[in-house]
Amino acid sequence: MASSSSLKEAYLAYLAAFNKRPFAGLADHMHPDVVLNESSMPLAEFEKLLTDDIEAAPGLHFEVGCRIEFRCTPVREFMGRKVQGTVKCMEHMFYQYRDGKIADVWWMPGELLAVETDLASPNRSTDSA
Repeated sequence: MASSSSLKEAYLAYLAAFNKRPFAGLADHMHPDVVLNESSMPLAEFEKLLTDDIEAAPGLHFEVGCRIEFRCTPVREFMGRKVQGTVKCMEHMFYQYRDGKIADVWWMPGELLAVETDLASPNRSTDSA
């Protein structure tokens, strides 16, 4: 497995290639065949999708973000809601660094979802009728 610093460098180089105008393609950063949302396609087709987006929105620019999933069992109101049991939520986080430290945070919380914690519960039906 690549070190986190080399993974970071590789991903930042990929984004820099995408953000460069004119767009020169991603052959240095992607396999000749890629999978996008479970659909396999040649790299040229993937690049065409990106090129179409760039032509439609010339200022299109990607930055690094992060998606965080958390699970918890609140004991009182949580995120403005009364909940019972274990919940999970997927959040998207974007950070801007200044002087080597996080200065701005953009938080996009997802929906709180109930988590079934005991899949082997005797009350759970396993019939597929």
